[in-house]
Order: sequence, then C-alpha cells, then structure tokens
Amino acid sequence: MKTKITALLIFFCSIFTFAQTENTLKSIPEFSFVKMQSEGIFSSKDIKKGKQTLIVLYSPTCIHCQLTLNHFSNNYEEHLKNTQIILVSEYEAKDAIPFLKEHAPNFVNNKNVELLYDSNYEFGPTFQPTSIPTFYLFDKDQNLVTIKKGSVEANQIFKYLK
Repeated sequence: MKTKITALLIFFCSIFTFAQTENTLKSIPEFSFVKMQSEGIFSSKDIKKGKQTLIVLYSPTCIHCQLTLNHFSNNYEEHLKNTQIILVSEYEAKDAIPFLKEHAPNFVNNKNVELLYDSNYEFGPTFQPTSIPTFYLFDKDQNLVTIKKGSVEANQIFKYLK
C-alpha cells in the first residue's frame, strides 16, 4: 500500500512540476528593472511601440551567454538594428557592463539597447526562464513570437526578425 501511495505522490508531483515549467507568456508582461547606463527604472511601459523587441536574460558568468551575445553583437547591423533589445541580468552594472564591453560591444551605449539590472529577482517569476541565456522575441504589437534557450537555439532568432 505504501508503495502505491508513494508512486501516486511521485506521479502527481511530476505533473505539478511539469505544469510549472511550461511557459505561458503570450505578450510582454509588466516589469520594471533598474537601468545600468543611466539613472532610473525601465519598465514594460517604456518599450517602443511598433518595433520588434528582443528581451534577453543573461549572466556575465555564463559561457553560453558570452558566446551568444558576442555572435549577436557581431551580427547587429545585419539582423538586429531594427529591433529593440533589452538585456537583463541579476548582476549589477559593475559586473555586467565590463562583460558586455568585452563580449558584446555593439550593445553598450546603443540607443536601441537597454541594459537592465534585476535587483529584486523578478525576472524569473515574471518570464519563467528555464535556462540562461533565454531569448524572448515579441512582435511590433508586443505579442510573443518565440522563446529560444541557450547558445544552440539563439541563431534561430534571426529567422524571425523582420
């Protein structure tokens, strides 16, 4: 009897865990993060209208983030110059900006790129990432187009860009 109850408990916990990891985003959720390159807060209300938006969760300690952001930076003019890019990290500017200057220089001091600090660890509950880096592409009407994870899937973002 105990074995059956244990098996049922494991089964229901597995279903509950799977349901929690499924991302249910349909459009850009409400958020607000600290700006890294200027004073103040950047929120979802500050997103430019009529433009695709790429929101990226990254970490300066992540090799996959380094490789992917370097690749995106190198392809900025060809693929990303018409897209608003929002880079979000749980690391402060003193750690994130030197990382970006080295690995993604086209994103630093760029009017189409916002560098943001998630000081209250709100990105996870809001966007439900399952890995780092995670890329969320939204269309000009702020509807979700695709979510890509890791350095392997990142190149697939280019085929969705207009």
